[in-house]
Amino acid sequence: MTAKLVLGLTVLTGAAALTGCGAGAISQTAQQAAAVNGAQGRAGSIEVRDASFSYAGQANTDAVYRKGQTAELSLTLVNSGATADRLVSVTSPAAGGPGQIQGEAVIGGDRAVQVGNTNATAGAVALADRTISIRLAGLTQDIQPGLKYPVTFTFERGGPVTIELPVGYPTGKLAERK
Repeated sequence: MTAKLVLGLTVLTGAAALTGCGAGAISQTAQQAAAVNGAQGRAGSIEVRDASFSYAGQANTDAVYRKGQTAELSLTLVNSGATADRLVSVTSPAAGGPGQIQGEAVIGGDRAVQVGNTNATAGAVALADRTISIRLAGLTQDIQPGLKYPVTFTFERGGPVTIELPVGYPTGKLAERK
């Protein structure tokens, strides 16, 4: 064989080895998020899923909730562990005090609880044991679509998790701009 042929085969073999399958090295789907509108987080065995400020108001306003008002949250709490846990508090710098939790906020082992239902899908509500309500009163600022606001959920066993919550999407007919 000539030196050029050997060199050419060596380069081709090396290129083929370097461009081989990269499966498992850096997966294209490793960093993809679930196709839901709300934020996600985890505290111990509790998963906070599809969390958002429930949409309120008209489409032609600049704020969904005004400073001083009370905002309702929409999300699903899922306990993937065997031991029950309880939501003990909800706080946010966007609210004037602790959140108001209405209903039994215990999430049984391998169970789910729906919080609010403004943005919930029928499937999420059907899978939940029950529905509770969480409201943040005395807002310290306007809550606007397109922005995110930190909210801390604290669980008895799982501890705290802070999540940046967006404003949810409206579920009814939107007002038209004039």
